[in-house]
Amino acid sequence: MNQKELKLIKQKIEDYRRFIYVLLATGTFLYISVLIGQGEKTFVQLMFMSGVDVVLLLVAFYFAYRAKKLKKKIKDELSS
Repeated sequence: MNQKELKLIKQKIEDYRRFIYVLLATGTFLYISVLIGQGEKTFVQLMFMSGVDVVLLLVAFYFAYRAKKLKKKIKDELSS
């Protein structure tokens, strides 16, 4: 693996970390809005918001998995 590929992978890891932070922050605010003021929202709105929250968390976990996989790839490449 040359330096360009290594730099590109490191940039991807940083991008994935940023995605994770944004997704977790958005999911947290959405979850808080589900918990607060349940009287003003219909059941459908609450279920939709809960579903979107779960999707955001799943995407964040996917990016965490990808970042971990890329870190391992770099570590294996540097150790060999």
